[in-house]
Amino acid sequence: MRLLLAGALSWALMAQAPPLSFNDIQHRARTSPEQFRTEALLAGRQRALSESKGFLREGPSLALAAGPRKKAVEGTSTDQSVDLDLPLFLARGTRHRLETSLGKADPLLRQGAAIESSFRLRQAYLDAWLAERLLALREADLITVQAWLKAARARLEAGADPAFQVSLVEGEMLKAQLDLEEARKQRVGTWAALQALAEVPIQPVPLEDPGDPHLPETVGLPPRYEQSSLRQALQARLDLEQQTLRHQEALATSRWSLRANYSKEEPGVHIAKLGFAYRFARIGEGQAIRRETEANLQATKRELEIALLELDARFQSAFQRLQSLSAPLPTPAFDSALKAVGLRLTEGKERPSEALPIRRQLLEAQVAFLRRLHATHLFTAELQALTEGVNQ
Repeated sequence: MRLLLAGALSWALMAQAPPLSFNDIQHRARTSPEQFRTEALLAGRQRALSESKGFLREGPSLALAAGPRKKAVEGTSTDQSVDLDLPLFLARGTRHRLETSLGKADPLLRQGAAIESSFRLRQAYLDAWLAERLLALREADLITVQAWLKAARARLEAGADPAFQVSLVEGEMLKAQLDLEEARKQRVGTWAALQALAEVPIQPVPLEDPGDPHLPETVGLPPRYEQSSLRQALQARLDLEQQTLRHQEALATSRWSLRANYSKEEPGVHIAKLGFAYRFARIGEGQAIRRETEANLQATKRELEIALLELDARFQSAFQRLQSLSAPLPTPAFDSALKAVGLRLTEGKERPSEALPIRRQLLEAQVAFLRRLHATHLFTAELQALTEGVNQ
């Protein structure tokens, strides 16, 4: 009983809470997988730079050795030696280009990931809002059909209508119940998608209406897109990957090492040596490394070209929809029209066979209106994301 009371109290408090706005959801946003992947990518490239820091290809190796030396006359002594191996990396220009590319790409990739994450959150919010509105619409529709069924049965009992008129309304009520169950399922699914992106309550709560969409001016949008953060991030990513592959190739083909040795062979005898070492390549090793690098370069270039084409297609699709939306969205008086039809049915001026098609058309029009409003908000948000500049 206490658990039931606590649950009822929590639901009552939740019902009294104001609707959750998109700004509230933004403050509760989780770090997206895109942002984590970007962080991992930048950390990996920074690690590659640190491996070739200075003139070294990788970290130095230090070896210590000691052991007895037996002598036939004087007995034994202890030999000691220290060996230091410094793998050299002489391609300083390659490393500098990677460092420059990383410095340019770091803020662009971070901002691009943040913009995409914000858009995905906006999309999830709009999907959840649409599911909430459709659920409310289906609930109201079921109440309407139940009231009509009651009126139809009353007219049947009064002998004003035949029995099949009641059967028509009963069939509509079954369909309304199925549509309501589907709307509830959709509501739970969209809320789970939103919950994956932001720290919102476990159970769905009311969402604030997004209001009228703010349509941007078409003039100047294409140039803004050409200079947008998302396009620059893709271009910076391409240059970063190219420089990374060149850097990896230079590391793999670097063969010189600086070696130093210091040894103490017997009391009073100290030997210090300094020299170079060269590792000879195996047959075909250098050619295979170059072929692998070129193939990876072409694959990376093609992948990012495809990503850029997909980004261009997203912009063109949203831009064309903006151009085709010539007038503001109307706000039809669906409720008053439906009430008028219901009143005529109750008064006997309309039969269910005549009123049900009108109700269905009004219901479909309401659904279409909500979906169009949702789509308008969505492509407006996408246009905003696709045209957001680096300094905005």
